[in-house]
Amino acid sequence: MSKTNNHLQTFYTTQAKIKSLWANRNFLTLIYKLLHDVLFILLFSFTGILVIEGLLPGLASSHLSLARLAIALVTILAGIVFLGKKLGYEYPKTRLNKSKLLPILITISFLLLGNSLLRFKLWENIIITILTLFVFVLFYHLLMSNKTE
Repeated sequence: MSKTNNHLQTFYTTQAKIKSLWANRNFLTLIYKLLHDVLFILLFSFTGILVIEGLLPGLASSHLSLARLAIALVTILAGIVFLGKKLGYEYPKTRLNKSKLLPILITISFLLLGNSLLRFKLWENIIITILTLFVFVLFYHLLMSNKTE
């Protein structure tokens, strides 16, 4: 019986310690900043893996699960948003500026897309390319519009 009481007491003291950490603003700020660092590392890794997968299809996907990495990215983003709201951090909304990097990124994207479409028939390539162009145009107008909200 005393063993059960000892486990319950340990559980309640651990729970109290967790609550005290959760109330500590410095600890939450540290976690918030560490989540930003983890997000940067995961985004950099995800981009690299996608480029490798585009250049040599099957090389990365046979060893890594891109779905798990994407779920980890969404989870980290959710944690950042939750902690940011809890800590009261707000950032002003900014518009992206037009840059010289956009045409280079579009060219690389089309080269990777073309490489991944080599196995399809011509009419499938045309449909996929038209749909991709449509999505790129929508993103361009969404991100580069001069309208202010």
